[in-house]
Amino acid sequence: MITSFFAPRSKTGKKRVVEDEREGGGDNSRTKRRDERVVAPPSESSSASDAMTPPLPTTTRRPLSDEAIALLSLLCEEEGREHVPDWRSALEMHFASSSFSSLAKFVARERASHTVYPPPRSVFSALNLTPLHRVKVVIVGQDPYHQPNQGHGLSFSVPAGVMIPPSLRNIYKELLNDPNVPEFDSLPRHGNLERWARQGVLLLNNVLTVRRGEAASHAKRGWEEFTDRIIEAVVRRDAMGIEAMMTRDGRIVGGIDDEGCPGTGVVFLLWGKPASLKATTVLAKFNNGERARHVVITCSHPSPLGATKTSSPFMGSRCFSRANEELAMRGKKPIDWRVDGPLECGVEKCPHGVSMDKFDGSDL
Repeated sequence: MITSFFAPRSKTGKKRVVEDEREGGGDNSRTKRRDERVVAPPSESSSASDAMTPPLPTTTRRPLSDEAIALLSLLCEEEGREHVPDWRSALEMHFASSSFSSLAKFVARERASHTVYPPPRSVFSALNLTPLHRVKVVIVGQDPYHQPNQGHGLSFSVPAGVMIPPSLRNIYKELLNDPNVPEFDSLPRHGNLERWARQGVLLLNNVLTVRRGEAASHAKRGWEEFTDRIIEAVVRRDAMGIEAMMTRDGRIVGGIDDEGCPGTGVVFLLWGKPASLKATTVLAKFNNGERARHVVITCSHPSPLGATKTSSPFMGSRCFSRANEELAMRGKKPIDWRVDGPLECGVEKCPHGVSMDKFDGSDL
């Protein structure tokens, strides 16, 4: 069931979040929250609610521009995984669109005349580290960090050696104080969340590039539509049915992370109004049955300006243990929310990334 945990709107205590929280989904709108369980926006009529999955976006096929080819070269190809959903095939139609071509040309022009973050090899880190067939949890952020050495393509995350941002410090504190996450027993010394990504946590920003020192400078240039298509791909993956999840020899491959049966949905952790609005707007395009596979857990943004001061605060929400409870109900392995230590499962090395077999946050 898709649920929300907002509280009644308040006319007081309205704040704005500082710019350096943008990568972590900085909510720079006025904070308004409701604390009630609400099903995601339903279809307008009963007949609409029974409709099939919305058709894939159509577009006129055209040769990819040099800029689009260069940008796509940063997205890893998954080899040897036939009949398993992957980002390239799921987003193929959008890659051929005029919107993506314009976006790629814009990013190329910006890199030619300005310093742009994150560096090219990290633009698609969220997709390269978390393949489509492995997504179990989705966390939506906003802009990449716009100061040197901060952004590396994962929302809320910074490379090891960079000062941990205030929002991420609050994320760590919430994990430390959650009695249902006993393994998280100390505050980490770095802010690299790649270990989460390797376990199926899609750390997706709304916009994937930014000009140095200019927050939101790459907004409304095409990234928002692209990341909407990414969320659609996650939802559509579990609506495709078991037939689309079978290997050539007839073996059923898990729709989330090769565990159990496919099509059991993912958990959306949405912090702050922009993240909630983006994901629920995409979910509203699907029928009730398809939306019901997924769970949405919402609360305020972890920024110090909103983490404790709203009627649905991030601090004390226990959103991480609640996410794991939802995964367990779907027969999925819970996320180990620690950011250090080896992972039990095997990992694949991406040509744009690093091996995570014994990740301690120091590789980047």
